[in-house]
Order: sequence, then structure tokens, then C-alpha cells
Amino acid sequence: MSQFTCSICGDGFEQKSRLERHMATSHPPQAPSAADVEKVLSGIQYPKSKEDLVQYASQKESIVGQDLFDLIKSLPSRTYRDSADVAVALGELKSGKELRSAEEISKSGQPSKKGGKTAATSSVSAAAIAKVLSGIDFPKRKNGIKEHAKKNISKVEVVSGKEDQNAILDVINRLPDKEYNNMADVEKSISNII
Repeated sequence: MSQFTCSICGDGFEQKSRLERHMATSHPPQAPSAADVEKVLSGIQYPKSKEDLVQYASQKESIVGQDLFDLIKSLPSRTYRDSADVAVALGELKSGKELRSAEEISKSGQPSKKGGKTAATSSVSAAAIAKVLSGIDFPKRKNGIKEHAKKNISKVEVVSGKEDQNAILDVINRLPDKEYNNMADVEKSISNII
């Protein structure tokens, strides 16, 4: 009979050190994800500054681990319009890309000089896409996301009419064809497109 038992898989070990090694290799702790951050920040009313997000998270001590709290504290200092903005900032942090300033983000609504699809999609915000996809049930493949977006496209308040709606649908159409388990998965793929 084993003296030490893994609480996750039930494997038994004679020595505590072997159980510890098993836990470290077979069941390592997961790094916090964008979905974890979204869960902690659920219920917050945007727009909020980074400091507001940190304060809100600190009030939820029972569900926020230290790694997750540190991740929220490492967000760039800017104003976040919605959870999609937070997810984009997390994507910037995790990818090691140079973090954009608040001024760059506000300018990103302007068409770029690159032309082509980049110019067409640069006026699309992650917030507009998140709004189009609000209420979607996961998991979904790309086609399910496209269908949901087509039904909800009228929910997006557009500045210049159909062109913006078409640009949003174009971005969604350019998503990789795979299964998406949550909004954070979608936002991560979208951040590589826009």
C-alpha cells in the first residue's frame, strides 16, 4: 500500500519526494489565462483604468490567486473599453510584443497606410467584434461563429454604415478554422488579424 497518494489522479507513491516530482511533472500548475482574467473581472462596468481593474480584482481575494493578481497588475497603464481590450493587452504581454500606448490604441481606429486588407480591418475594434459575438455559446467552430456574427451584426453601432459591418464580418471570416472554447480563444486569434 502506498503511503502518499496523488489527489488528482490517485497514483500512489512510497516516498513523499516521488509524489512531489509526480505533481511537478504530471500536474504542473497552469499559468493564468485571458479567460481566468475575464472571470475575475466579470461584472465590472467599463471603461476602467488599469488601477480600477487591479482594485476590483483585489476585492475578489477568494477567487484570485497570486499569479492571476500579478498578471492583472502587469497590464499596461491605459483605459480599457471592455473585456476585449483587456484580452488584447494580455495577448501583447504574453507574445512579448511591444506594448502600445493609449495614444496608439486610440489612433488604431484610423486606416493605415499599408493598404489592402490591413487598411480594411484597421478600423475594426476588438470591442465591436466582441459585441457582435455577445451571447454566443461555446465551443464553436469558425462557421458557427460566422453564423452568430451574421445574426448579431445589426447590434453594432457603426460610424460609417455597412462598410464597418462588412469589415467586422471580414475579420471573422479570416479566423483560423478550428474549435474555439471561449471568447478569449477568439480574441487571441483576432488579435493576430487586426
